[in-house]
Amino acid sequence: MKTSLSALFLLCLISLMAQSVAPDLQALRLWVAENPIDGTARLNLAYQLMLISETDEALKHYETLLRQDPQNASAAEGILWALQSQNRFRESIARSEELLQSFPAHAPLFSYTAYGLSQLSLHLAARQHYAKAEELAITDTHRYTANSGLAWEYLILKNYPAAKSALAKLKDNADPLAQKLIDKPQKQISLGAGTNYQSKYSGNLSASLQKAEWSLKLNAEELLVDGFRFREKYGIAAGWQSPLAYLEASASRLSGEDERVYPATLISLSIRPIFYVNKLQLTPSLSGSYGHYELFDTQQADLGLQVASDIISAGYSFSKLYQDNESLHSDSEKQLHSFNLGLRIAPQTWLSAYLYEGDQAWWTNPYGAIYDDFDAPSRAYALSLSSPLGTRMGIMLYHQIGVQDHETQQSSFITLSYHI
Repeated sequence: MKTSLSALFLLCLISLMAQSVAPDLQALRLWVAENPIDGTARLNLAYQLMLISETDEALKHYETLLRQDPQNASAAEGILWALQSQNRFRESIARSEELLQSFPAHAPLFSYTAYGLSQLSLHLAARQHYAKAEELAITDTHRYTANSGLAWEYLILKNYPAAKSALAKLKDNADPLAQKLIDKPQKQISLGAGTNYQSKYSGNLSASLQKAEWSLKLNAEELLVDGFRFREKYGIAAGWQSPLAYLEASASRLSGEDERVYPATLISLSIRPIFYVNKLQLTPSLSGSYGHYELFDTQQADLGLQVASDIISAGYSFSKLYQDNESLHSDSEKQLHSFNLGLRIAPQTWLSAYLYEGDQAWWTNPYGAIYDDFDAPSRAYALSLSSPLGTRMGIMLYHQIGVQDHETQQSSFITLSYHI
């Protein structure tokens, strides 16, 4: 967000009466002391104090000026500028909520509010305020600040078409750092392991590449049963993010010991548009998949919706699965439901709960896990915790309790990821 901070500083340079030649600071102090109701002098003094990082003294003058003239928008901007220069972002956000009541159509205040929200990792709320600042902007400087901030928020939210659209509104490639981040390939390697605490153990390795709107992911997994190799799975997924929706196609190949099942091939296609409503992100999804096993085929259709804010997220997915068996008059059809609820317990750290309802045999869940099992649970409860480890690593812990015939089956997974 360095560029957004630069944009805010540029906004201050123009909107807070920048002078071509800095006046004598002591003379300004003396003039304000002798003329305490001279708003122009006090504003100029506060601005010069900000330039030499005397932010405490500057803040006092901005506060005094706003008390003297409650309609002085430059004083309101100065208050937020001073607070954010001291990294007092929570205080600046609380104060901005008051100031926006007095200045509901002043674009720079929305940009300041957005920057403070972004520094607290509240990026959906920041996006909303930058969008409002762009709507209200009446000068090129205000418009530049809003669009530059919007581009960064969309980058953090991984909405690359929207980020490009915001950058396109800046003249002469005015934010090269954001453009460089879009063009830079992002690579990640993940290593995972799982167990059901009885006889099954699994390990998986995946690698992903993201470059602007395009993504590619490769994965390999091996399942051991009673210490022996039982099943191998290899998969590939490719995605493209258009301004309208995110499209993804994937294919998996499974081979193993059970001749009734393997070798097997599964392919799927999904579409996920993204909508923003105030501080919410709405992601409906529609997907279909086809699986060919040795003695049967599966056809699955899924419809879902994920609603997310900066603090909480919730989602639901409905699946309809048809199993076409080789034996006559033995085809089956079933419905499955999955729910999730997530809570952000720290910046970038999420605790999530899941509920799966329905016979999960031969089902591909909304997160891409394939249940290639005759005896899968009919209901499952799960918890996950995902968190960064430093700047490049991340961890996800997942524990599930499945219920089948009134008996429980527990399983756990851990995934470590590294951003190259």
